[in-house]
Amino acid sequence: MYVSVRSVLLGSAFLLAALPAAASDETMALVAAPPARATMNCPGITSVPMTADAAQALPLHLLRNLSCAESVVVLSDGQGYTVHVRSADGADGYVARMYLNMGGVADHQPLSASAVNDVVRWQAGAPGCDQFFSKGHTVESATANGVTVQVSLEDSGWKLRATVAVSNQGEDTVELFPVLITLDELQPNLKSLLAQDPAKLSHHQVLLTEANAQPSPSAVAYHENSTPAASAASYHLATPDYFSEHVVQTSDRNHAAIVPSGAELRSLALKHSKLASGQKTAGVMWFERDANARELSLRVPVGDLVFDFPLSFEQKH
Repeated sequence: MYVSVRSVLLGSAFLLAALPAAASDETMALVAAPPARATMNCPGITSVPMTADAAQALPLHLLRNLSCAESVVVLSDGQGYTVHVRSADGADGYVARMYLNMGGVADHQPLSASAVNDVVRWQAGAPGCDQFFSKGHTVESATANGVTVQVSLEDSGWKLRATVAVSNQGEDTVELFPVLITLDELQPNLKSLLAQDPAKLSHHQVLLTEANAQPSPSAVAYHENSTPAASAASYHLATPDYFSEHVVQTSDRNHAAIVPSGAELRSLALKHSKLASGQKTAGVMWFERDANARELSLRVPVGDLVFDFPLSFEQKH
């Protein structure tokens, strides 16, 4: 049964292989969303940086710090990591999307994402889908039928490391089988990246981070007129952060090597779980690494649904 289910998941992922390249060109020609007003949302910080560049590359080209609850005008939104805004004093710059709150609806409950053939595919700007940063991790979050799945993917330089959190706010108990979670490379090669047994991992690099995967540029929700979907919900963190301190491990490539014990790795690993209503779980999985991997699909079956997260690594030249 395991081979059969995995084959179905892998086959479905391969059908998406041609999507990123085709949709990426379309994304470049998008019409900017209409201007809107937003206020700063400061989760655990005292101010929000506004930079001159959309990428917010380091070192930051800081224009000014925006105070909490300060109002800005949204000039354009390409559904990326940052949004082009204008402050009350007339300064134009870029602010990370996770710090923007539209209309004072930050506590609004997330909508449910749509499932097609029992597969929920994450899309930027789509109902039930969010993107945010958590303790140095780029997180994709999708909610459907009361279940929220959140994932991040990082390259340790030796293995790929996926952090997965699942929260069940629905009425029925759902079951999570880590053995069914798959990571498939779609571009430039088409292949499955096999999960690694944490009990057999001992290399010091498993907890290091050399690169964070970002949402695939093809994963954008569109209106009928081919304009990306933009709503108030896309300007704030609609879902809670379910990444636990226990499993979120970050380190700098320049720091001393982290050498976890076998027991520590097993403690971090994502476990098989039965989640009743109101329960959640989080953990880490390791996968074999392809240094050339560009577009990937991380699929997390929970209950009767498969949550599909499109991710990409920027290639170094």
